[in-house]
Amino acid sequence: MNRYWSIAAVVLPLMLIAAGGCTKETAEAKAAHHRERALAYFDKGEYREAIVEFKNALQLAPNDPDAHYRMALTYLKLGTVPDLQQSFKELSATVELDAANQDAQLKLGQLLLLAKEPAKARAHADIVLTSAPDHKEGVILRGASLLNEGKIQEGIAELKRAIVLDPKNISIHIDLARAYVHIKDYDSAESVLQQALQANAQSLEARFALGDLHFLRGKADLAEAEYKRALSDAPDRPEPRIKLAGFYASVNRLSDAEVTYSAWAQSKPQDDGPLVALGDFYRAIDQIDKAAASYQKALAVNPKSMAARDRQIAVLIATHKLDEAEKQTSAILQANSKDSSGRLFDAQLKLARGQIDSAIPLLQSLSQDEPRSPAAHHFLGVAYAKKGDLPQAVQELSEVLSLAPNSIESHAALAAVYLTQGSADLALEQAQAVLRLNPRSVQAATMMAEAYLRKNDTAKAGQVFESIVKVQPNHEMAHHRLGLIARSNKNPVEALIHFEQALKAKPEFIEPLAQIATIKASQGKLAEARDRIKQHLVLVPKNPQVYNLLGQLFTATKEYDQAETSFKQAIGLNDAILESYTGLAGLYLQTKRLDQAIKEYETALTKNPKLAPAHMMIGMIYESRKQYEQAEARYQEAVRINPRFAPAANNLAWLMIERGGNLDVALGYAQTAREVAPNDPNIADTLGWIYYQKKVYLKAVSLLKEAADQLHENPVIMYHYGMALYKNENKPEARKALEKSIQLSASHPGAAEAKAALAEL
Repeated sequence: MNRYWSIAAVVLPLMLIAAGGCTKETAEAKAAHHRERALAYFDKGEYREAIVEFKNALQLAPNDPDAHYRMALTYLKLGTVPDLQQSFKELSATVELDAANQDAQLKLGQLLLLAKEPAKARAHADIVLTSAPDHKEGVILRGASLLNEGKIQEGIAELKRAIVLDPKNISIHIDLARAYVHIKDYDSAESVLQQALQANAQSLEARFALGDLHFLRGKADLAEAEYKRALSDAPDRPEPRIKLAGFYASVNRLSDAEVTYSAWAQSKPQDDGPLVALGDFYRAIDQIDKAAASYQKALAVNPKSMAARDRQIAVLIATHKLDEAEKQTSAILQANSKDSSGRLFDAQLKLARGQIDSAIPLLQSLSQDEPRSPAAHHFLGVAYAKKGDLPQAVQELSEVLSLAPNSIESHAALAAVYLTQGSADLALEQAQAVLRLNPRSVQAATMMAEAYLRKNDTAKAGQVFESIVKVQPNHEMAHHRLGLIARSNKNPVEALIHFEQALKAKPEFIEPLAQIATIKASQGKLAEARDRIKQHLVLVPKNPQVYNLLGQLFTATKEYDQAETSFKQAIGLNDAILESYTGLAGLYLQTKRLDQAIKEYETALTKNPKLAPAHMMIGMIYESRKQYEQAEARYQEAVRINPRFAPAANNLAWLMIERGGNLDVALGYAQTAREVAPNDPNIADTLGWIYYQKKVYLKAVSLLKEAADQLHENPVIMYHYGMALYKNENKPEARKALEKSIQLSASHPGAAEAKAALAEL
């Protein structure tokens, strides 16, 4: 018995050791197998699949520094922000397990530099340089880190040492020249770039950098000479022609820029690329017809040119030729339902048609499939902005700028979002970024001026708007804003001049006409105001808003029959505009003809039971009598007949929230109204007030600001806007809005709450 147990005591551990050895070998073999599969995927560019295999390998061998390192390289290949974060994590694990991996140390330092942590980046460079003092990449990283730390002279010294180690590396020369430019040592910068050209006289990068330096120093003739030299050195390369043409555009020599692109296209008659570039130039200077013609020529040269095709569709969408754009987009998707361009254009078409809720899922799917696509993130940001989801819009547009820092469109879109949010300083920053990239951008200048207005700096805003009208004398919005500034400065004569200029530039832009009428009415010149509107009808006889203005003035002068006729004419031209109905309802209220009005509309309904506007008007009359159940029934009937009848949907939503109804149901009606009439300030007010009731204050502020900007003389709307600002902790602006609401009317329905909020403020 004792012998048996003694044998077991020896044999059993040996068996366990043998079994353990077998398990270890199996784990190592499996890990090696997964590594091999990962490397095969990596070599084929299938990086997501490679990551899965590296993860499998690391589950079996978690302390394998090479697997961590190679997975980090794979994440770097993918390049999105989340992937870079994962790469950082894997590189950190690599150097913890193997501090001697110099490439991992350097890549970790580069990521830290990208994350704006230069001191930490330099620490990794120093680890490499301790064992290899003349490691070129280590010296470069150390120099770049010092420059980013603000230690300019030390950084310059390191980059000089890097040039000694690698004298033909043009990138180091250019980085050193930039460092000298930073401290305004332009002579040294020029010397370094000349040295780079001595090392490689054919380097376009060095030639361009020298030209850019001359241009920065105000030596446009020398800059032009360098760009021309680059073209002479590389006549078959596209970059010099694009650079030279860009230079001409930046100094407003547009004809020279056009000649440069045209000569390129003529020299390459069988190449679609120059024609596409020429079209892009025309688009940049807003000559859309010429751009479209150039893209069409490019397609004639190369019918398979995706660049020309995509730009042609983009132009069609931009010029609202949506049916033709849809036809071409459908052809792309029929050939390949997963085509990225086709999916993107499909989403853009939906955005152009106001189908925001349909566009967003398409763009979300596209940005997930192609996370490094700036266009997908850009239009997703635009879609979120249109929907009023401003935080998501900022996130997506910021992602674009991390992928493409020089995206003019995304800087501009972000500026617009910040303006909507009321973040004037951030909007100003983005508008200035656009102007640095394109000094001719009137859109950016306009947003800059709007930001100054948000900051109550009317002097600077006026200066910018004046500069705009000097460049574009017929810029209607600049004239309109200058008119508003003049009016706020108690200068009605100048205001009228600018409003008239705005109307002359764009007769269908009715807001300046409303301002003219308001000024004349405030001066007691009601008849003159009315006659001015009649005069404008000659230019825009089918514009319902002009008839609405005329109806309001006829009502003010107590010419009720003519007022009624005007409002009905407005409804006849466009039955979706809320002001037409409210103006007519106000007229009937003022003349005490409510029963007569109901009878007339009921008669109309006997002839056409599906006349939704008639139900709408009867509902408004019932609402004015506080017969809310009958009013709600009429609005319900109107939206049953036409679910997309914006005025009825809006009023139904408003009635529901005022009577304590279901907020979510009301929200659905208001969203429908908004989709149909996205620019109606009354609908923006309703939707914003619903979000206020739901305590979604950021969205409420965005929508109510839109309403307040257009209807700033409406005390209830100013009260709504002020309360949303108050709840969103913007107390200074809240005070202004609430005070204005009380100034306009001390007895409006929300006056008591406005006064209570002001007392707290």
